[in-house]
Amino acid sequence: MSIKNRAKRLIRRKGSAVLGKLPVDRGPAGAQEITGRARIAEARAAFNGGDPAGAEALLGPLLAADAIPAVRGRALALLAEIHAKGGKQPVALEEARQAIELDPEPETFLVHHRIASVSAPDEARVSLQALIARRPRHRAQAEEIVAALRLSDREMVQAFRRNTLEWDYSGFEHELDATEAEIDIVDTGNEDDAALRAVVEKWAGELQRPHAALTRGLDRIREWDRLAAWVDANPVEVESDPHRREVALELRRAASRALTAGYTSAAETLVNHSLALRPDDNFARETYLNASDQLAVIREGWELTERVPLRHETEPRAVLSVLAQSLPIMTGGYATRTHGVMAGLARLGWDMEGITRRGFPYDRWPKKDTREVAEFDEVDGIRYHRVLTNARVYPQYPLRDYIDKYAAEVEKRAREHRASLLHASSFHVNGLATQKAAARLGIPFVYEMRGLEELMKVSRDPRFETSDRYRFTSELENTICHAADRVFVITHALKQLMIERGIPAEKLVVLPNGVHTSKFTPRERDEEFAASLGLTGKTVIGYAGGLVDYEGLDLLLESVALLKARRSTAGEADFHLVVVGDGHFQAKLHAMVDRLELADVVTFTGRVPHEEVASYLSLFDITPFPRLPLPVCEAISPIKPFESMAMGKAVITSSVAALTEIVQDEVTGLVFEKGNAESLAATIERYIESPQLRTEMGARAREWVLAERDWNNVVEIVDATYRELLG
Repeated sequence: MSIKNRAKRLIRRKGSAVLGKLPVDRGPAGAQEITGRARIAEARAAFNGGDPAGAEALLGPLLAADAIPAVRGRALALLAEIHAKGGKQPVALEEARQAIELDPEPETFLVHHRIASVSAPDEARVSLQALIARRPRHRAQAEEIVAALRLSDREMVQAFRRNTLEWDYSGFEHELDATEAEIDIVDTGNEDDAALRAVVEKWAGELQRPHAALTRGLDRIREWDRLAAWVDANPVEVESDPHRREVALELRRAASRALTAGYTSAAETLVNHSLALRPDDNFARETYLNASDQLAVIREGWELTERVPLRHETEPRAVLSVLAQSLPIMTGGYATRTHGVMAGLARLGWDMEGITRRGFPYDRWPKKDTREVAEFDEVDGIRYHRVLTNARVYPQYPLRDYIDKYAAEVEKRAREHRASLLHASSFHVNGLATQKAAARLGIPFVYEMRGLEELMKVSRDPRFETSDRYRFTSELENTICHAADRVFVITHALKQLMIERGIPAEKLVVLPNGVHTSKFTPRERDEEFAASLGLTGKTVIGYAGGLVDYEGLDLLLESVALLKARRSTAGEADFHLVVVGDGHFQAKLHAMVDRLELADVVTFTGRVPHEEVASYLSLFDITPFPRLPLPVCEAISPIKPFESMAMGKAVITSSVAALTEIVQDEVTGLVFEKGNAESLAATIERYIESPQLRTEMGARAREWVLAERDWNNVVEIVDATYRELLG
């Protein structure tokens, strides 16, 4: 028996257990290929099991330059998938490109197509063209190709159809028809109601099994209400349809996305039909319970707990803060603001403790994450207590059950702390639990609005304003504000919005963001670090923070393209943009850099260790905050501008209301016309042209935050409010 056949038999019998015994770089090529593929299978199992580092380690020996090309190509394809999931899109795309060169087979083209679709659509199309020209190895692979075709066009689908006929590869006629139907619906879109209705009716009549395709198509264009109405009128015959599992899964997926987007009634309808087809689907049942509970709250409203006379012994300066999250587990703007306020109040003599929402942090961690946290964390003398049981899942529905359990824990902690006042911060679950606990204890409570979920959602989808979820969140937030003794709001713009919603002006107190000016101070430029990044002699435009859609980083890239065209001498610009951080918008930003040919003037660092952030900040000469003209940006302010101002940076902001409360144009920074790339480019150019202007603006910005926005100053607002409420 040959070595190759012995290897095959051994792997079939003992599987991955033999990997350590079979070298990947010795023996005949056939045997090396078998052992290499087995190692790739083991690496995929590790990756799927939540161990990307282990998967990379297994792939290491297969990436050597002298490895068998086909094996190296498959290994690179899996490595690309690992890096793509880890947010390293440019690295992943380059690895996928190498993979298809080494192993131009359907498996690697499928990986390349998936990764290129995120940031390089033209390249993805070329990859798909190559993919459909290759005969699938088996039915599962053919199904993957059909799934990839859903993101293409009818011409590509028809080309693959012709190829399957030439290969005598049958059995996919319905799948290809369904794919054309889905593409037709997406291409029609939802701008023309009559046209979309006609397309849906056409394919509903032509397809033998239309439900899955129409569900996918209408889901992709966010037409959940239309889809729910159509499914209600055309239910799947449970007993007769052999493909009901596929339909049930598509309906469940659409219901889940509809629920997330706020279309709660449609979600309830869709998931009801899914459950009719698969009654044992626990995920669908959870979606149904969530949707129906939200609708019940909308119908019935929220019943507040009536406050009783004081029922427990209190310390006059003891306060319990009720929070969504906190340090040290989370380190973003919410946690930073929380700690700034609480530490500042502690310095003023208040006895501060915090308690985080029921389930934090387990409720946001992956199910496979088995880490455990302590009952409390102490940071700078401030204790943050956790509300946890042995469970790892903490659904917030039924909402009344969740709030009852949460409020009981808040009440218990308040009694132990002898709190005389409760201070809840966004969002509504914290406010509702705190209202209930404070009422039972007979003590006052304040509510701090740091943001509004509905503002964020409306900014991304204007239609959200008419959704069920909008009513759910806005009515609960309003209910809490009416019940609270005082309401802190983060900006004057948010105060005005809440007045328009009917909250009495005298109840609203503006509590702006602040900064620890002793921690954020001017720093000397790290010239050695600058040289390592190729930034010597260049004006550095810098952004450090989350790469999310509303921050306006796409607008910043457009302005950089304008500046590059104007300021490149002998092919080299005199400035460079450095973007530190990651987020859901990063793939689109990378694609923009490629499309605008900005790779020579833009550097993305990705997420960097906390201890390295200061070195990057030292390089920044100009710090733009180009937030877009969206409802959430007009009303809610970030913390990052205060940190840049405290460091004496030359700050630029867009003219959204929340940012113009921070930066006074031509005094503490420069303001450009919101949403206008040309205006932003011109404003950046003023700073590039004048180092003196940068120095002057940076100095005045630091003077202002020292006087007005150091946390020690900001918390005096809270101190005065507490004193007023407690007499």
